[in-house]
Amino acid sequence: MVDRGGDYIYNQEFEAAERVIDSLSEKLPDHPIVPMMRAMSLAWTDQPLRTSSPVYPEHEKYLLKTISLSEQISRKDSNNLEAMFFEMSAHGLLAEYYAQEGSSFKAMTQAKQTYNLIKKTMEHTSESSELFFLAGLYNYFREKYPERHPVYKSFVWVFKSGDIDRGLIQLDSAVHHSKIVKIEASLYLSYIWLRYENRPDKARYYLERLYKMYPANDYFKAKYLECLMRQKDYRNAIPLIHQLQRNEKPYYKMCGEVFQGVYMEKVGKSFSDAKWYYQRCLSTGSKNPDRGEYYRSIAYLGLGRVAEANGEKDLAAEYYKKTIDLDETDWLTDESETRLEKMD
Repeated sequence: MVDRGGDYIYNQEFEAAERVIDSLSEKLPDHPIVPMMRAMSLAWTDQPLRTSSPVYPEHEKYLLKTISLSEQISRKDSNNLEAMFFEMSAHGLLAEYYAQEGSSFKAMTQAKQTYNLIKKTMEHTSESSELFFLAGLYNYFREKYPERHPVYKSFVWVFKSGDIDRGLIQLDSAVHHSKIVKIEASLYLSYIWLRYENRPDKARYYLERLYKMYPANDYFKAKYLECLMRQKDYRNAIPLIHQLQRNEKPYYKMCGEVFQGVYMEKVGKSFSDAKWYYQRCLSTGSKNPDRGEYYRSIAYLGLGRVAEANGEKDLAAEYYKKTIDLDETDWLTDESETRLEKMD
C-alpha cells in the first residue's frame, strides 16, 4: 500500500494517493507512516516546498504528528527502529525547511534532534535498508553543507564528523534496496551529483530513471532537463524545454525559459533571443520570489555574457556579481569570477 500510494504521489495523482492513505490509516491508525505520507503528498503538490507555501502549515502539522506518534512508540520500545526512522525523517525535513528560509538557529535545533536519533541508528543500518538514506545524507552533508554555507561552520563542531564517500555509497544502497525512501534517495543523490559534485553524468542515471518512472512529475522533469543541458544533450532537452515553458507554475515556467535562453545563445547563436528569454525568466520568477534561485543565477550569467559580447562591461560585471550572490553551485560562480577577472 505504501508503494502504491507513493507511486500516486510521485506521479501527481493526489486524489488516488489520499484514498490509499485513508485505507492505510484504517489498518494502522496509530502508525507514523500515515501522517508522514499525508505530509509528503502535500509537499509534492507544491515542489520545491518552502515555508512560504500555502500548503506548508498543514504539511508541518503532519510532520509534528509523525514525531508525536513515533515518540509514543519509542516510549514503549526505546529500540524500535521504525519509530526512530520516522522521527528522524520528520525532524530532518523541518531542519531543511528552516535552513532554506535562513532560520539557522531553528534549523540547528531540528538538526540536533535528528542527530541524536542518527547516533542511535548508525549501528543498525544493516538491519534496515531505509536507514541507509538518513545515514548517507548525514555522512555526506555533515562535511559538504558547511563548505557551501559558512554560517553553519560555527555550529557543526558538536556533530560527529561525516564521511563523504561512505555517504554516497549509503545513498546508492537506499536507492536500490529500500522500499519507502528509494525515490527520495534517488532525488537527493542526483542533486548531490548535479549541484555539489558537478558530475551531471552521474546524476543522469538517477534522473533518467525518475523521469521515465513518473513522466507526469514536473519537478523530476525540470531536474532531468537541468542535467541534459549540463551535458549539452540538446536533442533530448528541447521537448522538455517546450513543455515546461507552457507550465502554469512560475517555477517550472522559468526553468523552460532560462534553458531556452541558453539554447538560443549556445546553439542558435542569437544574443538578442537569448537575452529576451533570460529577461523573461527573471520576470516570471518575480511572481514566485522564494524559489528558483538556480534559474535566476543562470539567467544573470547569460545576461552577463550577452552584455560582455556587446561591449557593455559595467553591465556585464553587475550581472556576474548577481550570479555569484545567488549561486548554489560552484560552476556558475567559477565562470562568473573568471569572466570578472578577465575584464579587470
